[in-house]
Amino acid sequence: MYIFFFAFRVLLAIIPQALPYADEMWQGPEIAHNDVFGYGWLTWEWTRDKPLRGPIYHSLFSLLYWILSKLNLDHPQMIAYGPRILQCAISAIYDVYLIKLLTLEGIRNKAYVILVNYTLWFSLNCFSKTLINTFETILFTLALYNWVQYLQTNHNKNNWFCRLFVILNVMARQSAIIPWIFIWPYHLITAKTNLKGRFVILVINGITLLLLFLFSISVDSLYHGKLTSTFYNFLEFNLLSGMSSFYGVHDRLWFITQGLPYVQLGWVVSFIVGIYSYTKKGLFSAQPLRLLYYMMFTILILSLSAHKEDRFLLPLFPIIIYFICLGLEYLDKINWKKLKLVLVILAVISNISFFVLMNTYQDVGALKTMAVLRQRNATQVQFFTQCHRTPFYSFIHQNISMTFPDCSPTNDVTSLETYQLHQDSANYIKKKLQYSKLPSHIVIYNYLMNDNVQKLLDQYDKIESIYHQYYTDTYFEDQKDIYIQIYELHQ
Repeated sequence: MYIFFFAFRVLLAIIPQALPYADEMWQGPEIAHNDVFGYGWLTWEWTRDKPLRGPIYHSLFSLLYWILSKLNLDHPQMIAYGPRILQCAISAIYDVYLIKLLTLEGIRNKAYVILVNYTLWFSLNCFSKTLINTFETILFTLALYNWVQYLQTNHNKNNWFCRLFVILNVMARQSAIIPWIFIWPYHLITAKTNLKGRFVILVINGITLLLLFLFSISVDSLYHGKLTSTFYNFLEFNLLSGMSSFYGVHDRLWFITQGLPYVQLGWVVSFIVGIYSYTKKGLFSAQPLRLLYYMMFTILILSLSAHKEDRFLLPLFPIIIYFICLGLEYLDKINWKKLKLVLVILAVISNISFFVLMNTYQDVGALKTMAVLRQRNATQVQFFTQCHRTPFYSFIHQNISMTFPDCSPTNDVTSLETYQLHQDSANYIKKKLQYSKLPSHIVIYNYLMNDNVQKLLDQYDKIESIYHQYYTDTYFEDQKDIYIQIYELHQ
């Protein structure tokens, strides 16, 4: 099964060309490329006095790049797509253990698990991409599988494996601690044991947290070359200072009213049926409803942050898929098979159609743009686009000068270069071009072009106009039918 899952994920990594999340490149391959090859672009999370990111996730790609360089196989195509292939190999492990986990939790029909997992558009869209949220989901699934094994068999081996995966996961992404803030105390309260047994559980939890912080601080400090904790820095930036709101503010119920329906589309009906079936076991019973409690608590904590994104729900996908499959089995149980068939058909059609739509009309121009620049032997590139919207050195794999408008978080949005670019594109571009050598290539969105900008580019020829996306929102007005235009300096 693993080989099949891996091959399927690889197809999804190579064929679709969409790049919907900046973090796919800028929190993984770009950092790894800089570490191994000595040149690249580090985003503000890595360069600030109190860095927000640690090396655990991107070190996987650093190791891959190092091996390729030692074997003289660091060709641009290998550098560009190697991390995605590696991610597919890891995601296939998730596919295998998702089935094992849901089987442990009582799902009898493994075909349902495969069907739902491979037709949820959001799963198709994320698990072949180098997103740290994907890595977080995989480690959470492995941890949860071992945890359920431990609850059912009382084997200490599974308990320690679970805790090992949790420590690794939190070191990679700090928010991965959220479900375990509930899971471990919940077990302490509900475990069928005496006072001595509860004390042992408490001590094990304390040792786990101690090891987590010791390993986290040690690895972070060694990597960044100074005493630091990305766990604390992340907490301070996102919650204590509230700077996460810089990236958008959503209402408290966003994950429930918009996030969950959006990532499931047609499967959300089966999801609701599954929760109904689950709660029939008794809402306040000790163990049977633990998955529902885990999910509710995680969503509650995530909702406390002003900034919310659909990919923050990704670690909950094992539980979401469980409820969808449980809903399908419940419809079988009450003999509503015709209704189930209709729901499945609608769910599959809605999800697959949306997946194709998103990978055909949204965020599809970035990889093509970098491929053109590489083919044209660009020596200096100036991007007049939104920040971090294309790969950089991890795709082009050439030590050339490239830059884009800065968008580091600030309390004064008008000081952002991206804001100034969209406010008056001609004025911003004029300032950028008059104080430096003219770049060999310029990359710009079509909606930023006007007569004044065109005059500034009179020494350039437009060599490509690449369709990028159907819709985007900017600081001033929404834009539709966006193209990425590439200009080349006259020879």
